[in-house]
Amino acid sequence: MKELYCVTESGESFSLFQKENGYHVCPVCGSDELESPAYSADGLPSFQMCTCGFEYGFDDTHSASPQAVEGIEENWERWRLKVIKRSSYIKSTLEKCEENLKNIGIELAFDLIPVKVDRNS
Repeated sequence: MKELYCVTESGESFSLFQKENGYHVCPVCGSDELESPAYSADGLPSFQMCTCGFEYGFDDTHSASPQAVEGIEENWERWRLKVIKRSSYIKSTLEKCEENLKNIGIELAFDLIPVKVDRNS
């Protein structure tokens, strides 16, 4: 998997990932469906929307969305909890959610709490 390191104008930094199939991974749900990265290397949002419902540059920008908080990754984490909860009602949907989350280095604990794991191990 290819890693794209991004830094915003305010100094926030994060990594995005691109799968071998050429698709980019959603930093919220881990789905590999995006045709271009959610953000450019200089931290500018693409304003794409993932099937999980997250729109980069809107749902993670306090000036655009009243539900957003400061910090791009903090918004991703908040939305991710919603995705996990929605997925938890059907076993096959939850299994797909767990599979996707591995693309962004996250596993679910027994109580469906997302836990970051070391991508290098």
